[in-house]
Amino acid sequence: MLSDHLEVRPAIEPELDLVVAAFGDASFFAERMARQSEDNGVLLVAWLHGEAVGCVYVWFEDAEEAELRKHLPGVPLLNRLRVVEPLRNNRFGTALVHAAERLVREQGHTQLALGISLDNADAERLYLRLGFAEWPHGLVDTYYVVFKGELEVREPELCRILVKDLVDLDGQE
Repeated sequence: MLSDHLEVRPAIEPELDLVVAAFGDASFFAERMARQSEDNGVLLVAWLHGEAVGCVYVWFEDAEEAELRKHLPGVPLLNRLRVVEPLRNNRFGTALVHAAERLVREQGHTQLALGISLDNADAERLYLRLGFAEWPHGLVDTYYVVFKGELEVREPELCRILVKDLVDLDGQE
């Protein structure tokens, strides 16, 4: 199984060019690395035989959306889970989510949340399979950040919020 050869670890500056080569979005990844350097989050990268094949950002800052700050104060957010197109459906996304969950638990948190767009059924299936559940507070108006050159553009996006209660391997919260 390909996922047996996968290594997931925090991104480091010297490898950023390899991540950008795999996913594009140089400005986005530079911005996330800057946040990581300030301990506001962690960019996890999945490596297969020296190639970046997946990534996810774990956001440790307060959520930007008021509803999330109100109902999930201090809960880390999973952001931008990506796997290169030809290698999807090889459990790389699952490995990245599990690595993010371990990281969040190591930081002392007991929950992890994320938002998914309403038209992303594949992502919803993945997260539900991994134990996330939709929160009871309805949909949230949020935005999706895209970079056009150096310019950050926030595209409006209506999201479904999913939350997972994290437990240690021995079943204790």
